[in-house]
Amino acid sequence: MLLLPLLDLGVAGIYIVVTGRVSVLPMILANLALFALATYGFSLWAYRPVRMFETSGCGNEQAVRRIERLPALSAGAAGLLVMLFSITASSLGVYTPPQADLTQFSQGEIGLALVFYASVYAALYSYFAFFAVNDLCISMRRHWRDALQFSSPQLGSGRWQSSSPWRGLLARRLAAIFVVIGVLPSLLIGMDLSVLAPIRTLQGLSVPNVIALDLLATLYVVLASVYFVSRSLLVPVRELFAAQDAVRRGDLDHHAAVLANDELGEVAARFNTMVGALRERELMKGALQRYLSPTVANELIASGGVIATRSVDATVMFTDIEAFTSLSETLSPQETADLLSAYFSTVTALIHEVGGTVNNFVGDAVVAVFNVPAPLDDHAHAAVRAAVAIQGALAHKKFMLAGGREVALPTRIGINTGPVCAGSIGSAQRQGYTMYGDAVNLAARIEPLNKRLGTRILVSAATRDTALQQGFPDRFVCHDSMTVAGRQEPVTLYSLAV
Repeated sequence: MLLLPLLDLGVAGIYIVVTGRVSVLPMILANLALFALATYGFSLWAYRPVRMFETSGCGNEQAVRRIERLPALSAGAAGLLVMLFSITASSLGVYTPPQADLTQFSQGEIGLALVFYASVYAALYSYFAFFAVNDLCISMRRHWRDALQFSSPQLGSGRWQSSSPWRGLLARRLAAIFVVIGVLPSLLIGMDLSVLAPIRTLQGLSVPNVIALDLLATLYVVLASVYFVSRSLLVPVRELFAAQDAVRRGDLDHHAAVLANDELGEVAARFNTMVGALRERELMKGALQRYLSPTVANELIASGGVIATRSVDATVMFTDIEAFTSLSETLSPQETADLLSAYFSTVTALIHEVGGTVNNFVGDAVVAVFNVPAPLDDHAHAAVRAAVAIQGALAHKKFMLAGGREVALPTRIGINTGPVCAGSIGSAQRQGYTMYGDAVNLAARIEPLNKRLGTRILVSAATRDTALQQGFPDRFVCHDSMTVAGRQEPVTLYSLAV
């Protein structure tokens, strides 16, 4: 707003240069000083809620409302002040030579001329004030983007509040720009050369003087506004581009500052809503991947929430920590949970590394499957590799307990290959991803036999044969056929040296 007196000084200078009336300079400066004092007083009042927030940190809502309304308030104040001081200057004879005879005009004609010229310049100054103050508000919105919550007034129930293109705030601003740039100069010159031509002649202005004065004055105001007009349109767009680039890089915590209260601000607000939905989706996905295996979580999302059951040949692995029950008796519940979390992290990473899926944790046991839900051509080969990798890692790893105590967690592993049925199984209210079949039951029965044989890895004949076909070297050691709980026929088992 304080730029208005400087703008007015330029317009007055153009008038003096075109008309050559240097004698009116003292009256112009006096009127200009009053104009500056009035704009300064308005600025103090208009900025007060923002200043209170800036100094005390209180009054957030009042500051937001004032910043959102400040451009319109400033434009209205500029128009009223210009109208007032234009009429005052005309009454003091600033724009009329002392020797001019005004008696040839009626009071209505003189009043019409005063109101017309004052209205034109009020519109020009309002145009300048709106976009100049709007630029300031854009800077404040960006500076306080985290402390204050700005939104577009058009954001209602998730849809545009008006279907008419002429009722949008951005459309109104573009219409105002068109009127000021295209209509007002033509209207001013047209009136000066027709209806108001006698008054211009009385002022001592020739036709070239009238055209020069009108063009220079309006062009001066328009050019002075170009910087602020362009920023009010481009800065919000660039802010949105920057936010899009941040999101493209994977930064879903970034949000675009809502720098305008028009459709550009609406786009930024809706962009933030979209990013918020993406952020929630990623949080949900992350939570699913923590409580389910990443493979199952991804398939669950891709399938729309339900994974259809399917039968497939797969390899199933069961692991169990040796003497964990005795160890857990010496630990607090929290220590037990922390120890198992560290152990599961080690085992799970090695299973995922070869393409397997951790299906479940049962106490201290890990249940894993290979070739479902994600297809894996060498599933038996991968399962055996994972078992060797797990034993290799645990052989050299100590897990830290509270107080600096370290423990080893020797593990037994049982593996079997055969047909399984896997998918979402459960009630209508609650479902889980699991697998069923004799191959699963046999893998669970094989794992405890490690204790009887003194081995770490036991596999069935089906797993051994399939792994050899898939390229695993023949490092298996055959054991005598053994009876497995729940099965009548004995099972041939193979151990694998680590």
